[in-house]
Amino acid sequence: MTSADRHSRHRDQWVTLKAAHTWSVRRFGDYLRSPRFWLALGSTVLVAGFAGPFDTHAAMGFVTRLSFWALILIPAVFLQFYLSMTLREFARKRRIAWGYPALASGALGAGPILALVGGVNVLILPPEAAFSFEMMALYTGTMVLSMTVLINAFMPTLQPLWGMRRRRPIRAPLPDQDAPPEVIQFSAPASEPSAFFDRLPADLGRDIICLRAANHHVEVTNRRGQARVLMRLSDAEAELSHLPGLRVHRSWWVNMTHVTASEIVAGRLELILTGGTRVPVSRAMRAEVEGRLGRKAAQ
Repeated sequence: MTSADRHSRHRDQWVTLKAAHTWSVRRFGDYLRSPRFWLALGSTVLVAGFAGPFDTHAAMGFVTRLSFWALILIPAVFLQFYLSMTLREFARKRRIAWGYPALASGALGAGPILALVGGVNVLILPPEAAFSFEMMALYTGTMVLSMTVLINAFMPTLQPLWGMRRRRPIRAPLPDQDAPPEVIQFSAPASEPSAFFDRLPADLGRDIICLRAANHHVEVTNRRGQARVLMRLSDAEAELSHLPGLRVHRSWWVNMTHVTASEIVAGRLELILTGGTRVPVSRAMRAEVEGRLGRKAAQ
């Protein structure tokens, strides 16, 4: 790989990370507006105050213990939700398994949370009752890493509990246009009615870019943002049969009017879509996709 290729790759990763940050900030705003989120967080603080885990029950009274856990848990949850959503979205766009961003989120959050625990420890407890640094480091590192991975494992399943089945619209960044390879232009057909759009937020519009299978949901992406729909990808594909789309991979359906470029990466074909999303093409579908791109580019 040449120096220019490495620079281009790093720049592409940075653009993807900034887009993931923008998405996670807006997504976190949805959580903050969810009463269920605050109910769950408040219940967690209350349970910790009553139970007094990690020897806090013996070290302090109920009011002090409740304050201790509130000052730790609320900022820690905020930090880990932000890190998890940002790195998970970055990994999704780069097609990285969820476990890696989950571990990275836990590792990145452990240090600041340990500092937070130490500060609260000094603020609330007298010196003779304060916990040792070794104890705080062991408990904090273990709990932050394990709970972050656990929450990431069940994050898509738990989203409906917070009223997060649908995502608020966001505007995706335009792809880097410095050197677009094999730029392809298509014409979109006239819009037709479909039951599929009844499942989406009205302000998301009907300009579908792509669909991705995500557990038992379909993740819908268009120019205005994203949404999750509880259905199978094959059913969504059938309901959007009037669009010039193609199932290019087991987990991906692409509206071919939004293909801006194609690239060969590590011997495999990838499509670059409006907004910068990169979609892999399976080996079984490569010939058909290349044929479709060739025919459309010739029109």
